[in-house]
Amino acid sequence: MVDSLPRTIQGPPFAQTPALEGVINLGLGQPSPGLLPLPALAEAAARTLGAGSDPLLLQYGFMRGYAGVREALAAFLTREYRYPVAPEELMITGGNSMALSFASQVFARAGGRVVCEDPTYFLAHGILANPGQGLEVVGVPVDDEGLDLDALEQLLAEGPVEFVYCIPNFHNPTGVCLSPDRAARLVALAQRHDFVILADEPYGMLYHGEAPPPCMVSHERGEGRVLSLGSFSKILGPGLRLGWAHGHPDLIARMASHGSVRSGGGLNPVISALVHDTIDGGFLAEHVAGLRATFASRAAALTRALREHLPRARFLAPTGGYFVWLDLEPELREVEASVGVGTAAWAAALSAARVQCTQGSRCAVTRALDRHVRLCFAFYEEDELEEGVRRLARALEDLR
Repeated sequence: MVDSLPRTIQGPPFAQTPALEGVINLGLGQPSPGLLPLPALAEAAARTLGAGSDPLLLQYGFMRGYAGVREALAAFLTREYRYPVAPEELMITGGNSMALSFASQVFARAGGRVVCEDPTYFLAHGILANPGQGLEVVGVPVDDEGLDLDALEQLLAEGPVEFVYCIPNFHNPTGVCLSPDRAARLVALAQRHDFVILADEPYGMLYHGEAPPPCMVSHERGEGRVLSLGSFSKILGPGLRLGWAHGHPDLIARMASHGSVRSGGGLNPVISALVHDTIDGGFLAEHVAGLRATFASRAAALTRALREHLPRARFLAPTGGYFVWLDLEPELREVEASVGVGTAAWAAALSAARVQCTQGSRCAVTRALDRHVRLCFAFYEEDELEEGVRRLARALEDLR
């Protein structure tokens, strides 16, 4: 029965954003509890921390991460990216949010101007616009091929930028991939105008087809202009707070020179050791392959439901990642803006329908995106996703 949904409930005490009983929250950008491999990590912990383990694992670690985990990660990424990655091109991080914060301090001067996509990951703006650093954050539009480079060139003509932050593969929130031609052109612009590209790439392995999209580093030829930020949050578990930076050794050396790393040593060395075990034993590769299949099925279910229940809404069918970016303008043309998406009336309609989503205005930098919503297909089962779309359609009907 519909009233029994959803089943994938998680709640206190551990989850930052819990799924509330009886509500389908299509805004949750996280894996469902059944995809979190706690038994495999428990076994890795027993092997790594059991009798005979080296107590120096609890010491201050190497600033870039210890050699063994970087070697294993390099081999894993080489297979997954289908592009050669060397250990000296890697640094272990505390996840992409922390890595972005570190990188914005390392690669931008206080008060400088930085560029991000518009729309973008809705919490990135708060990292980049940290008041202590005083960066000016400027948005550049995204279309079906990714970052609008004509708009970026116009902005560069007005003055320098410190770096460009982008999500090139399965973009959050739009789901698009930066086209190869644009990626190569972006690297050329970075070389010409002397800025770094901070490529946030947590979704690249979660493709639905036969081959992954190219990682952003593969578009440069040793210029040292791209620093890619990868994360185990989307392929193993967000609570690990573990990721990596990938780029030219000179960029990695600059990241590793951050004062917090110099003081505290390597980031998350104990968790690094557990993840190292999942790589060496082959579990991580098998798990990621399973995630690809699961998310492809869930994305297809969400796509079918949208076409059936919201046939006038516009969206691109996802080819990977976590998200669908839904343009509700065609569904809302007869609704006054004063009672449209993002208003108290919309919130009331969603509440009555027992559904939630991420408002497009949260993802905007300067653009008017208040008739868009971001939907995630990673957290719920296929029938729950279909029911969530039914509820969303019901909320829109209530607005009318």
